[in-house]
Amino acid sequence: GTCVGVLKILWGLSMWKIVLPMYAIAVALTSFSSEGITCVAWDAGGVTTGSVTVPLILALGLGLGKELNGGKADGFGLLGCASVFPITTVLAAGILLGRTRDRRKALVLHEDPLG
Repeated sequence: GTCVGVLKILWGLSMWKIVLPMYAIAVALTSFSSEGITCVAWDAGGVTTGSVTVPLILALGLGLGKELNGGKADGFGLLGCASVFPITTVLAAGILLGRTRDRRKALVLHEDPLG
C-alpha cells in the first residue's frame, strides 16, 4: 500500500483515483467474506495507525512531495493507500483460502472408501 502511495506522489495521480476504487473493492470483498475474516481484515487496516508507522509514512510522503513538487509538500493520501491495501489483501486471501478449504472438504466427502 505504501508503495502505491509513493507511486501516486511520483506520477502525480489524484488520491481519489486510487483510494476510492480500492475501498469500493474492499466493501465488495466484504460481502463475500466470512465474518471472522472480515473482522481480521478491517482490523488489519489499523496497522498503519500505529505510533511509529504514522510518522514514518507521513514523513516519507511529505519529503517525497516536497522534493518532487518544487517545494510543495504533497503527501496527502499516502496513509490512506497504506491502510486500504492490507484490508483488501486479507479479504482476498480469506476468500481464496475459504474456497480451497471447501474444495478439499468436497473431495474428502466424495472419495471412494475402497479405492
